[in-house]
Amino acid sequence: MCFTHDVIERQAFKICEEMKIHSIYSLVGVTTTDGPIRKIQENTSIESNFNLLPGEALPLITKVMLQDANGSHYWVIPDEEGLQFAKGEITYKEYKRLQAKEKRQLTTILLASGGTLFLLSWSVLRFLI
Repeated sequence: MCFTHDVIERQAFKICEEMKIHSIYSLVGVTTTDGPIRKIQENTSIESNFNLLPGEALPLITKVMLQDANGSHYWVIPDEEGLQFAKGEITYKEYKRLQAKEKRQLTTILLASGGTLFLLSWSVLRFLI
């Protein structure tokens, strides 16, 4: 059996391609975990702009640069909220608010998990002593 190990990278590429096709903005560049901003050619797929050798791993796209008709640039993460912004379903302010909300939820979950583990270990030690 053969399993691919680049599921996250493929998902980011898929969302970027959707952004490119359905966006009200122009997708002009991407940043990846392995380097600087890469400019994207207008009439090519995003993957073809990376000039990957056969068997070479895909880089993880961390941010996408979109440009509106006025020349303003917007940096979004290739996720569902970023896709909603690219399609024009939400404003950039709403996109930033959703990103902040996700960070707060993650922080809350991490703190609650850490607190629960601390209390469990303390109660086990208290029971054993």
